[in-house]
Amino acid sequence: MNNKILIGVVLAVIVIGGLYFFTQKQYQPSQMQQATQQPTAQQPQAAAQANAVTIQNFAFNPGTLTVKQGTKVTWTNQDSAAHKIKSDTFNSPSLNQGDTFEFVFTAKGSYDYSCSIHPSMTGKIVVE
Repeated sequence: MNNKILIGVVLAVIVIGGLYFFTQKQYQPSQMQQATQQPTAQQPQAAAQANAVTIQNFAFNPGTLTVKQGTKVTWTNQDSAAHKIKSDTFNSPSLNQGDTFEFVFTAKGSYDYSCSIHPSMTGKIVVE
């Protein structure tokens, strides 16, 4: 009697394992399809990030950003310290961690800026 129970348990494990294996193989292509579709869905976000400057580790990243005339650039402070962007053309309020500052560049040219709290932090926006 114990052998019949043991054989039944082994067969059940084999059947369940086989079903699991084939089920995973069946859904894998659709998961790959989703993975290839995700970047397409994120393209608007990538475009927004292309017009963004991150403030992190006491630096502006990218240090120089080139944009088209009429572009809105967004700075985001990821540091725990406050930063304040200063330029001849634009100035931000004090930005705490997570705060953002936006400015639309309507004229072509090169715009140097720095952090008025930490003057060694510098950056540049080039408007074409």
